[in-house]
Amino acid sequence: MPRKKITLGFIGAGRVATGLASGFARAGVNVVAIASRRIASAQRLAKRVRGARACAPQEVADRTDIALLTVPDDAIEAVASSLRWRAGSACVHCSGAADLDVLRKAVADGALAGGFHPLHMFGEAGDPGGLAGCAIALAGPDALVQRLARLARALHAKPLRLPEGGRALYHAAANFSGAFVIALIQEAVALWGKLGIAEADALAALLPLLRGTADNVEKLGAAGGLGSAIARGDAGTIRRHLDVLARQAPDSLELYRILSLRTIPLALAKGTLEPAAAKEISALLEKSILKRVD
Repeated sequence: MPRKKITLGFIGAGRVATGLASGFARAGVNVVAIASRRIASAQRLAKRVRGARACAPQEVADRTDIALLTVPDDAIEAVASSLRWRAGSACVHCSGAADLDVLRKAVADGALAGGFHPLHMFGEAGDPGGLAGCAIALAGPDALVQRLARLARALHAKPLRLPEGGRALYHAAANFSGAFVIALIQEAVALWGKLGIAEADALAALLPLLRGTADNVEKLGAAGGLGSAIARGDAGTIRRHLDVLARQAPDSLELYRILSLRTIPLALAKGTLEPAAAKEISALLEKSILKRVD
């Protein structure tokens, strides 16, 4: 007997909803209802998704098997608590950090509560992007997680089941591979700006380095993909880095020191850094912070 086709709806029509709804529509998943705080936003997204209509949030809860809440994290509980939920339906938030207790009102009404978080950096709201290959963190009771896993695979994404209570740590960790990378790129751009290099030129030079680094990690693992003065055990170069940062960019010195210290264990694991050289470099980095405190 063929499996009943799931109907989906979205409450929230921003970047995450655009990426997911567009992806589901291309995959043949039945997206039927889209709501937003601004009806014009819901209408714009509904026009892109065949069979979907813009409506009020309550209609999403009333009409769909799974309602995906793609609103800001701080609004999830208020939105979920403002609606009446059908027994047997599912209220699923798309937050990486929030646990399922923010959906307690839906559970009290008899609905299932779940999480469906794409580990993906979405672009502008008008860009559906591509979700193939990305992880989607799932949460909820087993029966619901099975349905959510099928939805993830429809996007050619990889379902990732998180342990109960683990979402905040999962999401905090993901920032080190996402938003914080952008902050580090901006740090490099700012330092090159002191040399008179324009931001566009800096990005044109630095982004291929970033892509090559990611490719190395994918092929060789974190330690195997490492390349740097620390990986070579080049204490003289590190000393020059510390000296120039202390003179010209003291606000960047502590960040450089912390990241360098975190790089040493990777270089040791790679096997290109000798223990004696690691000890020398560690002492050099520790000495730099003592000088700054003095």
